[in-house]
Amino acid sequence: MNVELPFLAEGIEGGDVVQLLVHEGNQVSEGQSLIELETEKATIPVPSPRAGTVVRVLVQQGDHVKVGQALIELDGSEGETKKAKTSSSTKSAVASVPQPPPTTEAGQENPVEHRKQEEAEPTPSLPKPAQLAAEQNPVAVHKPSTGAALPAPPSVRRLARELGVDLSQVKGSEAGGRITAEDVKAFVRERTKRGATPSAGGNLFSTPYGSERREPLPSIRRKIAANMTQAWTTIPHVHQFQDADITDLMGLHKRYAPEFKKKGATLTLSSLFLKAIVHALKLYPQLNATLDLTNGEVIYKDYYNIGVAVDTPAGLIVPVVHQVDQKDLLQISLELADLAERTRKREIKLEELRGATFTLSNMGGIGAGPFLPIINPPQVGILGVGKARMTPVYRDGQFVPRRVLQLCVAYDHRLVDGAIGARFTNEIVKVLEDFQGMFLGL
Repeated sequence: MNVELPFLAEGIEGGDVVQLLVHEGNQVSEGQSLIELETEKATIPVPSPRAGTVVRVLVQQGDHVKVGQALIELDGSEGETKKAKTSSSTKSAVASVPQPPPTTEAGQENPVEHRKQEEAEPTPSLPKPAQLAAEQNPVAVHKPSTGAALPAPPSVRRLARELGVDLSQVKGSEAGGRITAEDVKAFVRERTKRGATPSAGGNLFSTPYGSERREPLPSIRRKIAANMTQAWTTIPHVHQFQDADITDLMGLHKRYAPEFKKKGATLTLSSLFLKAIVHALKLYPQLNATLDLTNGEVIYKDYYNIGVAVDTPAGLIVPVVHQVDQKDLLQISLELADLAERTRKREIKLEELRGATFTLSNMGGIGAGPFLPIINPPQVGILGVGKARMTPVYRDGQFVPRRVLQLCVAYDHRLVDGAIGARFTNEIVKVLEDFQGMFLGL
């Protein structure tokens, strides 16, 4: 039988094979991982649907596969034969022990049935052509070793893929030749000095202007490119800018951050932004909706799942904090830190990347200024946040230094009118400038 790539999740059509976990001739058990697949946002194992022997591996590392495509040719008969033999041998052993006279009581073995089972024991199967070929000419079926046999942890393998490094060319510095992240980085530095090709699959070209190289577009980057092209070409964006004086908010943050730290959490501005977003979404549900043009409907969401853009070495990934309205700031802070960490390590689960109704993109942490965020469909809105700056503000007849943050809300003009978008943005500003007032209902 052929093991095919199963349905993974709504909207996931396939992924790239990043690691082969089995080889021809391997015995596998039901549920054992066969390959590691990189989808648009997460790396997941593909399990075997049954026990058996791997007859043929139908894909290679780096292949892009789609749902329904055959991955492994599996012979399950040997697993079944082994099970039958084990069962028969157990019964034979029981039969060899002196037994009491036949009885019809429940739980006793019927000797007639026992003889039938022994007679039905399958005969050993004849060697397959591939096995005969291996015995007669072992060299002919020898396969080169793959990355799966190299002593390197998953995080190092992932780093190597992102940098275009063939791990078989890297010498490990730890015991047993184990390869570390520093070994991979050192290899890249040395390769750059030598001017070698970036990887076995890369191509180096010389042009009148200098050298160029071509590398396969990673699965994540392909998906990002497709989504952004769709969003920018099909959604009429309106970008609403507004300034927020967050001087008092920063004072609030400074006052309570140590208390959060005692409880094992880090109070970040992103956590505060999530609360402000949900408050505004409840007042303006048009921003927490989906536009269904096929059926001519607007789908309003009564739940508030906020996606938070996370910068990773592989590209921008957006995990989702679900049910934000039902969580306090401590819960949000703990969950946000955990999601971000596992996203950067590519350990995030598919279900943690789905279901967002609105998105926050906070680039203030890397010192970025204001920017125009792109809506992530099917959502109709996104908040972009840059770095706050000390700005002279005229108050009570004099200029005073205040920390001012420039926000940008992008919304889908097919569903959200300018007046609604402006009021929504103003409401976020209002909360950020008087965060405590939000909890007082002011």
